[in-house]
Amino acid sequence: MQPSHDRREFLTRLSGAIAGVAATGLSMPSPARANGGRAGQVSTVLGPIDADRLGVTLPHEHVVASSAGFLRVWPEYLGAGFVDKAVAKLAEAKREGIDTIVDVTPIDVGRDVRLLAEVSRRSGMQIVCCTGHWLQPSLSMAARSVEELTAFFRREIEVGIEDTGIKPGVIKVATDREGVTPFVDKALRAAARASKATGLPVTTHTLAAERTAEKQAEVFESEGLDPARVCLGHCDDSSDLEYLTGLARRGYTIGMDHLSWGTRPGVLDWKARADMVRALIDAGFVERIFLSNDWYFGISIAPTGTMETLEGINPDGMLFSTRRIVPYLREQGVSAREIRVMTVDNPRRLLATA
Repeated sequence: MQPSHDRREFLTRLSGAIAGVAATGLSMPSPARANGGRAGQVSTVLGPIDADRLGVTLPHEHVVASSAGFLRVWPEYLGAGFVDKAVAKLAEAKREGIDTIVDVTPIDVGRDVRLLAEVSRRSGMQIVCCTGHWLQPSLSMAARSVEELTAFFRREIEVGIEDTGIKPGVIKVATDREGVTPFVDKALRAAARASKATGLPVTTHTLAAERTAEKQAEVFESEGLDPARVCLGHCDDSSDLEYLTGLARRGYTIGMDHLSWGTRPGVLDWKARADMVRALIDAGFVERIFLSNDWYFGISIAPTGTMETLEGINPDGMLFSTRRIVPYLREQGVSAREIRVMTVDNPRRLLATA
């Protein structure tokens, strides 16, 4: 059967983006939408949209990485031009074919949904925000029970964040070198329970060197959470194919979402990370892969000057995966269809809710 006009147009535009040429409208209607059905909805910071409008999606990014309340009491820390910088960078990404970013910045990493709404509106970039919690709880959060954390996550999902009415589209939780601490155990269980109650998916931060995704999976499965509703993050920090395919076989999405970190010294380089993406595709798991960068435009949870250093190492910023990783994958024989599955279809499937 001959491809449709939309299909040919998409492939043409995708090839342009892969070559680094600015393009727009990379996505095409999902099969469900084309047949008159619905692919579900996704909450963005500017309101709910049909999931098939997500288009090319970066599922693990940040506009700014900070601490709860830091930028409210020290707004000048990032500089007067920070918001304009974020808008310009997101507008550039939009021109190069990125339609949506998922900002996985929870409350303890300085989530500011008003800021996200402003930069989304001004740049034209669709932004999905999160509820949940990262690693270091405040005394108030540490004192909460699983039931209370579940109720808090559900309140943000069902009512909105603070008094804005903005609702998250994903639940973010984390484990790191400390493993499943008592608080992390509560947060993971609360995320699982909130996901089961609301339908929102879960996305995570893991430490691949310690195989902490397996520990997360144990908690999620003990709570009865469907692995198909979970993305286990930062898996590209590992070159252990057995570890990654084991998670994929259990039904989890594998977040190859530290791709830009492969430009940094002393870690797995970016081509090795891309080679692991290819290995996962060859193993039959193209429908279980996310591609993203874990990038940000400003950071206060690291020494002053860190952002400038990172921008010097990776001048492509949030576009690293599309400017560098995708062309390299194409050179290794990954097809345009497989690229589309990882960048359009997989994020849409995970993020869509009834």
